[in-house]
Amino acid sequence: MKKSFSRSQALATHRALTIDFTQEREVIQILPSGALLSSQPGQWSGVHLSYYHHPAYEISTITSQHHLVLIHLEAATQVEQWLGTQYQKHHYQVGSVLVIPAHTPHCANWDAENRYLILSLEPSTFLQAARSASDSNAFELVPHFTATDPLVHGIGLSLKAELESGNLGGQLYADTLCATLFAHLLRHYTAQKASVSTQPRGLPRYRLRQIIEHIDTHLDQGLTLAELAVIAQLSPNYFTRLFKQSTGLTPHQYVIHQRVERAKRLLLKGEIAIAEIALEVGFAHQSHLNRHFKQWVGVTPKAFINNQ
Repeated sequence: MKKSFSRSQALATHRALTIDFTQEREVIQILPSGALLSSQPGQWSGVHLSYYHHPAYEISTITSQHHLVLIHLEAATQVEQWLGTQYQKHHYQVGSVLVIPAHTPHCANWDAENRYLILSLEPSTFLQAARSASDSNAFELVPHFTATDPLVHGIGLSLKAELESGNLGGQLYADTLCATLFAHLLRHYTAQKASVSTQPRGLPRYRLRQIIEHIDTHLDQGLTLAELAVIAQLSPNYFTRLFKQSTGLTPHQYVIHQRVERAKRLLLKGEIAIAEIALEVGFAHQSHLNRHFKQWVGVTPKAFINNQ
């Protein structure tokens, strides 16, 4: 086990190094091996992912320009850490989550090989999500040691898989994951829970028609949650909630459904190959179409043609 940190060491903020975890050249100042996998700055809506895997190590007191969500992917790793004025020595489990607000001093050491994800959250984006969720501005992300959090763990793994696949799910899928993460953090990791304002009838009919027309026109392109929210003149979180109230589907689910429906029409015409149809309706390739087509229709595109 590394040498234990004293309280005075942990609170020595005047010596703390401030790190931007979205910049590899800064990360290697404290983690020389760097990240094994990392998203591009600005790739997703206010969220940056880094994946780390390294042996026993010690990090002296640092602060971050972003809110950090650390997700452990190894079981039974003993970690000793100071987080602000809080101290914990614990054997983390897979899916254990640590929440570190921006500019909060933090130091840690662990006694064995460790794998974890760091989600760096842009504070201004998080604040925007908080303001859209409630009439109150009294939101503060608080330092948090916690047990396992299956939802945050699942979102982290889904974003990692999305990055490894080359953004196969598309920008809208990643945006939806990020919006869900912000909403969950607001509900469970802030000093005051969000008092969410709802609109039972969902989006106004004319707004919904605008959104649907935009999706239909740009179905073959990389639609994003941000652009749809702009059309609706709402924040991404609030737009997603009202859109689902209106249609029964999230924006991402609706887009996938519409792509499958358009693929069905093109398959029935029989004028172009299945691989071309996949690209025509906005899927990355034929396998991508096959997977979603079977989920929605129950059979593969080829079986669908043969059954006609």
